[in-house]
Amino acid sequence: MTAIKTLLVCAAIALSAAAQAQPTQQQLIDDFSGAYVGAKLGVNVSSASGATNKPTHTTIFPGFVAGYGFNAGPVVLGAELFADLHHGSATFKDGGIDAKIGYPVGRFMPYARLGVTTDWPAPRFNYGLGVEYMFMKNVSLFSEWTHDSTHADNTRWTNNSFVIGANYRFQ
Repeated sequence: MTAIKTLLVCAAIALSAAAQAQPTQQQLIDDFSGAYVGAKLGVNVSSASGATNKPTHTTIFPGFVAGYGFNAGPVVLGAELFADLHHGSATFKDGGIDAKIGYPVGRFMPYARLGVTTDWPAPRFNYGLGVEYMFMKNVSLFSEWTHDSTHADNTRWTNNSFVIGANYRFQ
């Protein structure tokens, strides 16, 4: 009977220690805040119709990001520069800046983004949705979808990009 009591006391202590080791919501937000750089690999589905006609086609592309996230209560607000090097896309290569808002849930952070793409054929708004997973203290993995379209030179240009990537955080 003493062995069982000892085992139960040890189990209770171990469970208590494990519960105390769980990160708080603020610690998780802190994990998604600060400066970061990243690389991504994606699939771009694009088309152009009008004066220039390029039927819908798919291009695999690399890309890069650099950004900074700020704590804002229960959410993380951020700004991110991006470069999508999809040479075969209807709009060639894209670059721009986005604002991001995310809500950390455990090690995951779903987010939305809204910004401006500044490359050819014309500057245009873009938007998207994604999710980021804090894989290690300074390394996160992400997956996202972004969309942009514009009317320029009597042509409607459309892009949808689906990417996966990794960020390194300077903490």
